[in-house]
Amino acid sequence: MNPFNDNHDHLHHSAHRSIPNWLIYLIIFVAIIFSVLFYVFPFQNEFIGDDKVAQVYFADNITEAHEELIKIFNEKHKGEIEVIPVDIPTEKFTTNKRKELITRTLRSRNSRIDLFAVDQIWIPRFAKWAEPLEKYYSENELSELLPQALNTCVYSDTLFAIPFFIDVGVLYFRKDLIGNFSDASVVEKKLREGISWNDLINMKSENLPTDYLYVFQGDAFEGLICNYLEILGSDGSIYDNGRFEVYNDKTISGAQRLVDFIYKYKISPEEVFAFDESKSYEFALENDVPFFRGWPTTIKYSNLVSKATSKLNLLEEAPLPKSINGNSASTIGGWNIILSKYSSVKDEAMTFVKFMLSKEIQELNYRSGAYLPIRKSFYTDEKMINKYPRLEKYRNIIKRGVHRPSDYNYTKISDILSLYLNKALQKELTVEEALKSAQAQINTVLNLSFENE
Repeated sequence: MNPFNDNHDHLHHSAHRSIPNWLIYLIIFVAIIFSVLFYVFPFQNEFIGDDKVAQVYFADNITEAHEELIKIFNEKHKGEIEVIPVDIPTEKFTTNKRKELITRTLRSRNSRIDLFAVDQIWIPRFAKWAEPLEKYYSENELSELLPQALNTCVYSDTLFAIPFFIDVGVLYFRKDLIGNFSDASVVEKKLREGISWNDLINMKSENLPTDYLYVFQGDAFEGLICNYLEILGSDGSIYDNGRFEVYNDKTISGAQRLVDFIYKYKISPEEVFAFDESKSYEFALENDVPFFRGWPTTIKYSNLVSKATSKLNLLEEAPLPKSINGNSASTIGGWNIILSKYSSVKDEAMTFVKFMLSKEIQELNYRSGAYLPIRKSFYTDEKMINKYPRLEKYRNIIKRGVHRPSDYNYTKISDILSLYLNKALQKELTVEEALKSAQAQINTVLNLSFENE
């Protein structure tokens, strides 16, 4: 007989006799009740403590500038809020694919993504999934932002987004190539003041290192519509009193001018019908074309090859050429931030959005990311303009900016119109045939949309 076992059995039976059965059952019952309460009610955070970090998922094309600002924010709010970037790179996702990806995520009511960067023209489409933001901003805070950027965030009199940066169409020119023109100083002065399309076309007679003078974006995508609206300027419009009118004398004349750049004046290569921003920048720089249309922000992230990248420091910006009535028009672009209405960390997410709009971060974004600020002070403060002289130039161009229609159906209409304009650029259809066909299809789409409402 093992004395240790005898002693153990004795202690065990003594302990068992000291705890009544009713008390054991009571302990088990209380444990079950608490387990049920923890499962049914969200009390966990109170028991765990206040040190649980709120994770905010932010989806965008994550650049080095994004990474830098997120790092600063996370260090500042360490232990409270952590922003986790979700990269949607432009080299893998076109604008349309990006829109589809975000749409699928929101349709699934996915609360995993809290903040989305969206093209400003998407706001009417995304409003149904967006959290209204008026309660997060005072009138004074909103008055500090550029109206050209803020206005794109409003739909049906509700603020559904906040602008992250503004963009605007500009005419890029190669100062080194212009210097070889016979009247270089006169040309450069005209460019800075605003040249006319006719004056630009007439430069074809100059001794150029290439057969071409001007490159634009002609692929069947939103960029083609931006180029088209800039050609129309205030001479015409595709939208009037809530109606899309793309087939009339003025719209035909504007589209014909784009086609004439290629086939009549021969200042643009036929290849433009396949050019998005990156391809157009690449072609213009590689082939030493003196003028091309572009965006100040996208040129930094256009994945140019090394040879083309080395020529970026030779570029200057100017207002786009004047239309027939003597005015220059530049399409307003930019990206806005939407807070998903399915987010479970709305307050923390908006803390990050306000941080992104702070003067410090807006300056960082411009300095390291070429993102044009959306705070008015950057364009009016003398110290800031002296520090960044180009901002004064952008201020004047933004003033002449034209907006694309803020209409729920705009993205559908844009897809149709860009498809048919592209056919005209390829000479598959005449301009008149293309716009007549586009109008017919637009009418069908709008009628179906109206019937389904």
